[in-house]
Amino acid sequence: MSSEYKSAMRILFVLLYLVSILPAPAYGQESGLKKGFNPKYRIKDLAMDTWTNKNGLISNNVISVLQAEDDYLWITSYNGLQKFDGDKFEIYDQTNVPYLSSNTIYEGTQDKNGNLWFCTGSSGIVGYNGKSFIKLLQQDSLPISVVSIFSDSKDNLWVGTKNNGLYKINTSGGTNKINQIPDLTIHDIAEDEMGNIWVATDTKGVFKITSKSIHRFAQSNGMSSNLISTVFPKEGTLYAGTLSGVNLIRNGQVENLKILKGEIINDLLVDDYGVLWIGSERGLIRHMLGSDTYELFSEEDGLPSKRVVDLFFDNEGSLWVCTYEGGLVRFKAGIITNLTIKDGLPTNQVHIINKQDDIHYIGTQDGSVNLYDGEKISQLKLNDDFKKDVIRDILFEDDVTWIANYKGLVKIQNDKQTYFNEKSGLPDNNIRTIFKDSQGIKWLGSRTGGLIRFDEAGNHEVYDKDSGLLTNYVLCVDEDSKGNLYIGTNAGGLSILSRSGELEQHAILKDNSGTLIFNMQVDENDNAWLCTNLGLFRYANGKIEKVNFDPTLKMEKFFDIVNDQEQHFWLTSPIGVLKVKKSALNQFFDKAEPFVGYELFGEEDGMESQECTGATKGYYDPETKKIWVPTFEGVAIIDPNQKILNQKVPKVYITKVQIDNSSIFPIEDGVKIKPGTFRYLFDVTALSFLAPSKVNFKYKLEGIDEHWSEPTKNRRIEYTNLPYGDYTLLVQASNNDGIWNSTGAKLSFTVLPHFFEAFWFRFAVVVFLILLIWGLYTWRVHDIKKTNRMLRKMNSELDRFVYSASHDLRGPLTSTMGLVNLALDEDDPKQNKEYFRLIKQCTDKMNHFINELINYSKNKNDAVEYREFKLKTLVDNIWSGLKERGTLQQISLESEFNEEESVTGDETRIKVILRNLMHNAIIFADPKKPDPTVKIELSQTDRFVTLSVSDNGLGIPKFAIERIFDMFFRANDNSIGSGLGLYVVQETAQKLDALVEVKSEEGKGSTFTINIPKPKKR
Repeated sequence: MSSEYKSAMRILFVLLYLVSILPAPAYGQESGLKKGFNPKYRIKDLAMDTWTNKNGLISNNVISVLQAEDDYLWITSYNGLQKFDGDKFEIYDQTNVPYLSSNTIYEGTQDKNGNLWFCTGSSGIVGYNGKSFIKLLQQDSLPISVVSIFSDSKDNLWVGTKNNGLYKINTSGGTNKINQIPDLTIHDIAEDEMGNIWVATDTKGVFKITSKSIHRFAQSNGMSSNLISTVFPKEGTLYAGTLSGVNLIRNGQVENLKILKGEIINDLLVDDYGVLWIGSERGLIRHMLGSDTYELFSEEDGLPSKRVVDLFFDNEGSLWVCTYEGGLVRFKAGIITNLTIKDGLPTNQVHIINKQDDIHYIGTQDGSVNLYDGEKISQLKLNDDFKKDVIRDILFEDDVTWIANYKGLVKIQNDKQTYFNEKSGLPDNNIRTIFKDSQGIKWLGSRTGGLIRFDEAGNHEVYDKDSGLLTNYVLCVDEDSKGNLYIGTNAGGLSILSRSGELEQHAILKDNSGTLIFNMQVDENDNAWLCTNLGLFRYANGKIEKVNFDPTLKMEKFFDIVNDQEQHFWLTSPIGVLKVKKSALNQFFDKAEPFVGYELFGEEDGMESQECTGATKGYYDPETKKIWVPTFEGVAIIDPNQKILNQKVPKVYITKVQIDNSSIFPIEDGVKIKPGTFRYLFDVTALSFLAPSKVNFKYKLEGIDEHWSEPTKNRRIEYTNLPYGDYTLLVQASNNDGIWNSTGAKLSFTVLPHFFEAFWFRFAVVVFLILLIWGLYTWRVHDIKKTNRMLRKMNSELDRFVYSASHDLRGPLTSTMGLVNLALDEDDPKQNKEYFRLIKQCTDKMNHFINELINYSKNKNDAVEYREFKLKTLVDNIWSGLKERGTLQQISLESEFNEEESVTGDETRIKVILRNLMHNAIIFADPKKPDPTVKIELSQTDRFVTLSVSDNGLGIPKFAIERIFDMFFRANDNSIGSGLGLYVVQETAQKLDALVEVKSEEGKGSTFTINIPKPKKR
């Protein structure tokens, strides 16, 4: 029901039915678990949660709520539409929904195909198919302002408009206007069990549409008003909410609920307990049909706004209440109710609770003792000075009540109050706890005076640091079956006082200075359970051991332990109340389980505040079996018997997939993810609205994980650096009571490989490696063959070298030795001079041969060195050297190149080449020619230096040209050369990557051309 309509009704009520036309939402498409609450519990006993624009709503003016078949809640408002999973809201408005001309959305319905249809203020009907928003095909035949919509059991769509009457879109797609209903505003549409359609109008009452006729119910038929805001059919009765109360239509007769006469009704429904729930202008009303009373829950009770415009029961049995300006409210059956200032407490800060004669005594921060009889709260009258401090403890002893605080101790008997303090002989005023042992002795635990054995006559006995306690600050006392007193302290660990007066000390830590034992419980087996700021500990058989709770518990401070005498302990803490099975504790200490499980109760279960008051005592009521817990927001009363197991299996969804910085939409199986993705985020949800924070998830990524993850409350799953392959993410979830959806949700996707991870690439690599190995093998074989050829060549050259060297050296050496002998026997100086000249010729020949060997060796071993030099200077130096040997005779040198021209190359090797070619030109000159000549030519390009040495000498015979570059080759036996010159030229040219060409004609001369590559520029 819209808040605008409620405002209109208020105006109508004041202005005598001056109608303002606005809609009221329909109710009638819910199914599932039993809806409603046990009538024995008041509305205020239900747990209430509120959502406003401060925690997710886009508007506090909520019009309606719809739960779709997939269990999501859809919330309509004047600021748009929201989808809610219990944890977060998704917003849909003009910014992201096509077809919307304004953000006003009144209500929705769902058809047989699962499509949702929402009616809007000025955009007609907008649909949602589960993935995207769609436009109604028949929209052009409908008005644009639609205020109510309903999909019936035959999948017909009924459309209620503003000022234009009622339309029906049948299953064949045809649109019909219901002409029997005037052109007015249709506030609500519903269907009864017989398939009849009921229509609420703004001025003409209620219309009933059957398969054969249309019947109207108006004031003339007994209706309270013709302005009908809402209709709700149930079990043969039509409940109609009007501007002036509630009407029932049964068997064609109209009845009035007199008890609700005059109420402005915005919405109503009947639950499965036969309770009528009403959203009115005064608040939420609950009326048990057939009774003469009703219960009103309004702003003074905690409702954020008294103007209730829509009601809705979800499939977990919770009641959702839409308010005007107060947001969205949810009521649910909780096991916890509260006593607060609203119920009469003077303050919400509660410290101690006890009970006597059906009266609960509640000690509070302001020094009051409040008496609660189950209906109202009154206060115990105490001395004004005594009331100036917090009530620390209350003890009942027959007809005597003892009350302690930091002002001392008061005894109340027969309305007489007796005060005990330091002035009256009490050792210490600061009393924290009162304990009566099995012998009737009262013990007082004090803040500064240790443990006091109290005696009304003043004969007190004190156990403090002077008598063996480690500290004078006593927080709690209890007794075992042997009469030993267990003393919990602040900064002194646990002390045990035997009946004989002996004290034992037991430390929780080596250094107890930071340890507080707030409260303790000694069970029937004499195990002492210690609630401390460091966790829960057990003292047994002289040993203190810590209880390890399930790792999901992120807190280790416990204030009190309450034994419900039904196999459970209840622990109070800063984050709520823990319920722990005694059997689970036993299994832990028997080493059967590594952790102790627990059930946590907090604000989601009905507590006004989950923060329990520290160092205070709770109370277990054996008659009602309720646990009373002091909190900072009053008393939390836990009724375990009211606990109803939530058997609704939550539906599980993967809502968002994000890879690195981009999202995948829509989310569907078979998604291909590009290679190189680092981070994978999966947002998941499970639709259980009773306690979303208690929903647990388990997940497994098939292809990576072998086992399911541990249960977690985290709604985001993260993986990184997934290798390429196919994956399926499986997600399971449980509701607040541990009911698991074992089917859950799944998403299959593929991470694509890099090109180097693909099969074709790997195949190509294998082929390449095979070819590479074959190529290396072939190259190696070729290299070995080449090496063998070189070795054979070298062996052959070595053989020839040995032969030629012995010949070429032995001949001149023998001649020299002969000439020396002749010179020794010759006395004629002139003849001796001739001998010496001949000796010199022999030694020059040997020296030339040795130099050629040296040049050959250097060419083989020295690296190529490039530098710039002038060719003219090099040629002149070679020519001068040849002159000194006296080999030039009458031969002339011609140079055909620029004298200043420079050449870049290996000067030493080029010198060796030119010297050997010029020397050969000289020794093979033709003596018969009058002008023997040696010509040197040079030409250069960007890549080559070309040198040529030509002569007009004897020339080379044709048969010898192919072998002139062989080692020690001579064209004939009369050749005067060593046979090494041209071989050295060829080897040196090869070192320079140069090519040697020869042209020769016997009797005319020879030309040698050398093409030398220039060094590459860097």
